[in-house]
Amino acid sequence: MSVRRRFRIIKEIAEGGFGKVYLAEQISADGFSRIVAMKLLHAKWSTHDEIVMRTRDEARLLGLIRHQHIVKVEDLSSLDGKCAILMEYLEGVDLKWMMQFLKERNEVFPRAALFEIILAAASALDAAYNSVPLQGGQPLKVIHRDIKPSNVFVTTNGAVKVLDFGTARANFAEREAKTQALAFGSQGYMAPERMLGEEDSPKGDIFSLGISLYELLTLDSFGRIPPRPNKFAQKLDERIAAVPLDGDPDWCAAVRKILREMLAYDPNDRPNASQILEVMEGLAQDAKDTGLRKFCRTQVAEAKAALPDLETGDPLVGNTIEEDASGVIPRADIAGRPDGPVSPGASGSFRRGQTGPLSLGPGIGSAEISGASAISPRGDDPPSAEAGGGRGVVVGLGFAAVVLLLLGGLGVVAVFAGGLYMASAPAEVATAPAPAAPKPQPDAPKPAPAVSGGQVVTPDRRADGAKSKVTLEVAGGKVDKVVVSGGEGFKGEWDGKSAWTVGLGDGRYATNVEMGGEKIRGLSFTVEPGAKACTFQLTMATKAWSGSCR
Repeated sequence: MSVRRRFRIIKEIAEGGFGKVYLAEQISADGFSRIVAMKLLHAKWSTHDEIVMRTRDEARLLGLIRHQHIVKVEDLSSLDGKCAILMEYLEGVDLKWMMQFLKERNEVFPRAALFEIILAAASALDAAYNSVPLQGGQPLKVIHRDIKPSNVFVTTNGAVKVLDFGTARANFAEREAKTQALAFGSQGYMAPERMLGEEDSPKGDIFSLGISLYELLTLDSFGRIPPRPNKFAQKLDERIAAVPLDGDPDWCAAVRKILREMLAYDPNDRPNASQILEVMEGLAQDAKDTGLRKFCRTQVAEAKAALPDLETGDPLVGNTIEEDASGVIPRADIAGRPDGPVSPGASGSFRRGQTGPLSLGPGIGSAEISGASAISPRGDDPPSAEAGGGRGVVVGLGFAAVVLLLLGGLGVVAVFAGGLYMASAPAEVATAPAPAAPKPQPDAPKPAPAVSGGQVVTPDRRADGAKSKVTLEVAGGKVDKVVVSGGEGFKGEWDGKSAWTVGLGDGRYATNVEMGGEKIRGLSFTVEPGAKACTFQLTMATKAWSGSCR
């Protein structure tokens, strides 16, 4: 009989709609002890197939990746049959909190340190997509899909870590979750092609990294990303011109140039991660201010000290928990269940509390704590992802959870929500239509398959809502394919050869038109609330929709 490990819960360091992260001491039978960060899924979500599968997938994925700039997940375990994720300990702050700290002190982000951080993040993205795991095999082709300041962490000793791969797309054999009717990312950082429901690529992460770079340079939000090319170009010109830069004119011009390239509307016009590495290295060397190590030793340490304590009276704090006898949830418990879309309200960010040891140790035992209260999102957390509660909260985790230690902006944060984690603040929660999640793709894009007539690929999740009879037509030309997305998860495909009549709920619908190898993006029409019928015509001469509802 194997001896189970025990965990002494020292304090709570983060919380969110899907679970909590604790600072804990792992105690082994041989007297070995270490500090870990333990992510525990709320009881409410422990039976939700999609969430559990995606959390397991994330843990497995991060177990395959070893890179100095990617947070390490060390183990999966089980606590009362629930997922437990054990991760590397990091001490510092995320860039979102760092931005706030610097802005309140009326300071700028040191340019040399900043470009070194972007270099590190690009290195992580390049490795996640292109590197072969040490175990052998093929590259995992990981696309993060939620790069933003709160998902990049800097430590007091000068390390940079990319966090939260819970929304990542990757190619690996042990993947469990198959559901595709999910939207990924945070709206304020989402590349236009992702926003419009097109196939994903690593260039989407480059765009998100570019938005993050802009915000770190200005300590201000980029704002809404217009989906139409002309509107986007106008806003981009204004934003880049306003970036505050001092020093050599050639250096300033080079900064604006790479920023513009990273934020190119067309993903084909953006540099790849390895190209960004070269540029950022040069910009950092030529910047005449504080480098990364000194920045972390001074300002990051000060920002960490300024983090508010997270004191919620959690009954687990101070208790010791023993892991399940099995140690980890068997894959068979999940693998045989049918996939299903997650509830539309299930977005889950973590309220970051105090920074502390964030290393998730191997096992976790079960513990039922009487009188434990429900954990609900606080502050900037999306209210839709409320936590489960009840009179006895059984805290546990099988390392099956796809939790990312989001050593976050307000402290150590573990982003858990697997493929459902959307954003860390209401302004970042994607309220736009939720197109089907992109499927893994080869390096070279393949032509879109031909469609015949019109077909609903993913229905609107508003099953009981009123639908309008919507007729779509193409005038003045021929198209190969029109992809329509909108409502709450609706996605349809239409060949444009004859009129297509389909029932649609109210709201804006984005369309991507393919013709002769060309893609026309940013076109949309709007179904008015309460309309009985609508007719919209796509005129190829003007590349615009027209029509009305009645």
